[in-house]
Amino acid sequence: MAGVRQLSSLGPEKGYVSDDLDLLILEKMLEDSTTTFRKLAALTKTDQRTIAKRYEHLKTMGIVRGATIDVDWSKLGLEARAYIGTATSYGEEIRKKLSEFIKHEPRVLEAYTTLGSHEYSMTILDTSMEMLRAGVCDKLEPLTTGLSTSIVVNSIKHTDHKGLLEYVRKSRKRTSM
Repeated sequence: MAGVRQLSSLGPEKGYVSDDLDLLILEKMLEDSTTTFRKLAALTKTDQRTIAKRYEHLKTMGIVRGATIDVDWSKLGLEARAYIGTATSYGEEIRKKLSEFIKHEPRVLEAYTTLGSHEYSMTILDTSMEMLRAGVCDKLEPLTTGLSTSIVVNSIKHTDHKGLLEYVRKSRKRTSM
């Protein structure tokens, strides 16, 4: 496939080098995930089969992970959003309980192990601050130390795919010089 390169020593995920067509396909799909290959081909002045092959390659590389939609959870009644950072120093058994709680609690939208002041970082959604406190924070407290909660009041910026793709383009040009 022309224009798609892979650095074998780094493996497919770290060694993949995108080109302008890959980034343009990503940009257009992020703008409208229902965009057809035919429409992408017309926008990029490329053959539809090339677009399909490139998109499949992006999926194979793990860059594109299935079709997703952006849900406004507040319109479904989940108006309370909090970011929680915490640590645990209570031993392996408590760590396992904490991990199981995080994995199985549906209100935990995202969770990560991190480096820095918090060992764990989570995004939590619930119907109200009271429910978030009683349903999640109260259950986390015995499993954690230094629980820190930040409540979202206003959104300053939503996911900026276009800006991030432009950054990738510029970064790629700097490293190829």
